[in-house]
Amino acid sequence: MSTSIKIEEKDKKEFENLQSELSLRFGKKITQQELFSRIIELVEDSKEVFIKGMYLPLSEEEIEKIRKLQSDWGVVTSEEEIDELLYEK
Repeated sequence: MSTSIKIEEKDKKEFENLQSELSLRFGKKITQQELFSRIIELVEDSKEVFIKGMYLPLSEEEIEKIRKLQSDWGVVTSEEEIDELLYEK
């Protein structure tokens, strides 16, 4: 079954750029259908995070407040450690 959806031009460009980047990285053509299906799978895997992000957009002012809370504690943390803490992997 094939269905068309309307998307904004900037989103279409981003999607095509992602498609091109993945095709280059994997050395084979990635179809838009494959890419779209994979995006849906990723959203399914993190549905709650996705839903919260949809309905809790932050204003630039709120983002700036959060950035001001950041400070360097002088501790080096690896990406794996962060993933483990955030996602309980």
